[in-house]
Amino acid sequence: MPRKIKYDRLSLLNIYENIDEIFDKDISTDFRIIDYGDYLCYNFKTDSETEYDLELHYTEEFCNTKLSNEMELGFILPKRCINGIIEGFDIGFTLTSVENKDNPGEFEKETNKHEYIELFGRISNILKRVITNHRKFDLFVVGYSKRNKLEIYKQIFDNHFKGEFDLYYGKSENHPDGESLFVVRKK
Repeated sequence: MPRKIKYDRLSLLNIYENIDEIFDKDISTDFRIIDYGDYLCYNFKTDSETEYDLELHYTEEFCNTKLSNEMELGFILPKRCINGIIEGFDIGFTLTSVENKDNPGEFEKETNKHEYIELFGRISNILKRVITNHRKFDLFVVGYSKRNKLEIYKQIFDNHFKGEFDLYYGKSENHPDGESLFVVRKK
C-alpha cells in the first residue's frame, strides 16, 4: 500500500524556485499494465484515489530531426538510425477518465487536482522501473507539451537517471504544434 504523503499546495509558478528538489524523490507506486498493442498503459492511483494513465507509445522519429544543440538526432544515435528513422517511446500521461485519448490536446490539460508533486513522484517511480526494463530503446520523447511540463520531465530525468541520458529540446514531426523533449540514452 502506498504511503500517505501530505504536500503544501503550491502554484506551478512557484515550482521553478525549487524544481530540482521537488522532483528528486520517487513514490513507490502500484500499477496495472494494459497492453493496447501499439502502446503500453501504466494505470495507477494517487492518495486521493484519482486514476491516471502513464502511456508509452511506440514512436518513430526521423534521423534528421534537429535538436536544440543544432545536431541531428541521427548524429547522436547513429547505430539506431535505420532507413532514416529511430525507434523509441513517446511518454505522456492523463487522467484515466479522459474519453478521447486520440486527441493529443487531452494530454495537455491541467488536472487541477492539486497533487502534482505526488503525481510526478509516482510517475518518476514508474518511469524508473519501465525504462530499466526497456533497455533496447535508447530514445524517449515527451511530445509537444507546455514548457513547464517539459521542464518537470527534464528534472525527473536529471534527478533519477543521473548520467544515463542526454536531454535535448527539439521539434518532433509527430508533435508539430510545439517543442518536445528528446531523452537519449548515453552509450
